[in-house]
Amino acid sequence: MNWNYASLRTELFEPSLLALLFTSPAVCFLLLRQHLRPWETQFRRVWATISVWLFAGALSYGITRQPMAIAISLLGMGLTFLLRKPLKNFYVMGQIVLATALIAPLVGMGWSITFVLGLDLNPFTEKVMLMTLAIGVTSLFLDLTMLLPSRAYLYRRNWKRPRFSLPPLPRIRYPKVSIHVPCYSEPPDVVCETLTILDQLQYPNYEVIVVDNNTTDPSLWMPVREHCKSLGKKFRFFHVENLPGAKGGALNYALRQIEDDIELISVVDADYHAEPDFLERLVGFFDDPKLGFIQTPHDYRGWEGNFYQQSCYWEYLLYFKIHLSCVNEWMASHIAGTMCVIRREALDRVGGWAEWCLTDDSESAIRIHALGYSSIFISETFGRGLIPENFKRLRSQRLRWLMGPVQQLKRHWRLYWSLGKPSHLTLWQRVIETAHSLDGFRPLLHLLSLPLMALTTISLIANQEVVVIPPIIWLMLVVAIPVQVANQWLTFSLLGCHSWKAILGAMMITSSFGYTKYVACFKSVFSFKPLNWIRTSKFKVQSNRLQALQTTIPEMCLAVIHFAIAFLIGVHASFQEVDIILMTSLSFVLQGCAYLMAPCVALLAELQLAKAPVAIMPRVTALTK
Repeated sequence: MNWNYASLRTELFEPSLLALLFTSPAVCFLLLRQHLRPWETQFRRVWATISVWLFAGALSYGITRQPMAIAISLLGMGLTFLLRKPLKNFYVMGQIVLATALIAPLVGMGWSITFVLGLDLNPFTEKVMLMTLAIGVTSLFLDLTMLLPSRAYLYRRNWKRPRFSLPPLPRIRYPKVSIHVPCYSEPPDVVCETLTILDQLQYPNYEVIVVDNNTTDPSLWMPVREHCKSLGKKFRFFHVENLPGAKGGALNYALRQIEDDIELISVVDADYHAEPDFLERLVGFFDDPKLGFIQTPHDYRGWEGNFYQQSCYWEYLLYFKIHLSCVNEWMASHIAGTMCVIRREALDRVGGWAEWCLTDDSESAIRIHALGYSSIFISETFGRGLIPENFKRLRSQRLRWLMGPVQQLKRHWRLYWSLGKPSHLTLWQRVIETAHSLDGFRPLLHLLSLPLMALTTISLIANQEVVVIPPIIWLMLVVAIPVQVANQWLTFSLLGCHSWKAILGAMMITSSFGYTKYVACFKSVFSFKPLNWIRTSKFKVQSNRLQALQTTIPEMCLAVIHFAIAFLIGVHASFQEVDIILMTSLSFVLQGCAYLMAPCVALLAELQLAKAPVAIMPRVTALTK
């Protein structure tokens, strides 16, 4: 049977794609209005649903004159009404977004396939373009697995599960808490300040165990030991040589030192300043015997007036206050290594901390959930730590955070899907944990797409073929860019950030991790040996711009390679029309600019360091263990 792919695309998929596309600005308008003034009544929700879909259908029909535009709008409207009951806690915008997200991949995939097959190309070019398209579709479905949890912060009207702490009311019984502070070659003044603040907690029944593992310089750990003695019997200090397992090993050592009367375990990093009511406002949740752990956000101090650290701060909070708050609704948040409280029984039942995993904290949450324990993520800040002072430290910290989830998937994929191992994980916990780990594989997809893009370009140039970019692609860009900008502004505004400068800085920080994601992916996927723990140093550093640029040589080389490829494409292609070769060339330029964000961030950090005098701190020769 001979298909007329061009006709199928323009009569079926193109009007459908336009109808779905035009829902975006309408939803964005409603979302902006919602955050200005509450307006959702039952009548207005129905009215908004009908209006959005009729607007999108009428506009796309006016452009294409194809009845399929109206049909797909009616389908979207019907699906939105079907989702009203299961998504009753969502704004009508969230219901429309999800309905669109369920239909759009199929329509977009149909449009893309018919577009490629409708071209008059040689078989090799066509096959390579279809292979590139398959990689794009795979990446799209990875995005869809996290669409609902990641956007719930914007689209949800109310939340079922606890998000805020309990009032500090008097209790009949105060379960004893053991706070564990792991240290390795930390500045003693930083650790002592943390311990002094822990001594001021407004909770009557707790102890603090400090475990310094493998620090070879006595001048770093002995002042901490003396400070613990000065704070009284509530504080115990242990210095241990040749202790394996990095942070997980230190925490397991602390577990072996606690008495039988300890019911709850808390972990506080050596640089974190806890609020006095940290335990007082959280312990009450553990009256529920099925609660396994409570996690509060990572938060930071000392970033005010420093644009580099300010940018890092808001970039951090996107994950620790937006993402984890969202997945908490599906009980899929995880332990984040500090400012958490864990039921001792749950930690004992899973065998303690995983010393093989770089993210031993989030890994333990998987096993605790698999036993049937619940968890809570509290959105309030109860402690603030230090932001890495330069890009080298920031990148090493992010490298560890990126590699850990891939290790978890390699070890626990059977547990996720109950293949040979009993598990009480819910469906949403399985989906979210899997998606969280699979995100670490995304660089592989991007790496596969690069040679396919190059082969497509070479074949098009060699065969003197021209693939003109259809108007619908430009229209999608015109619509998508302002919608994306509005979503970014709304998300950051919910965090309390209303400065475009700060938002752009946070986006710059995110873009600077491109090469880091490649390294994390290849080390964690293809390494069959234990990965070294990467410690984030807390020592003060002096500004060194040349050294900072040297740390970003891989990113600069990748940027040059991408610019060179774009230049070679431009030299050998005749851009008589806006075609796919020009689009490919522009994509290489944009990717090259993204890699240049790393040296830009590195220099920005050094410029900020140079503004303030730096105290001379003891030199530490070993920074990883």
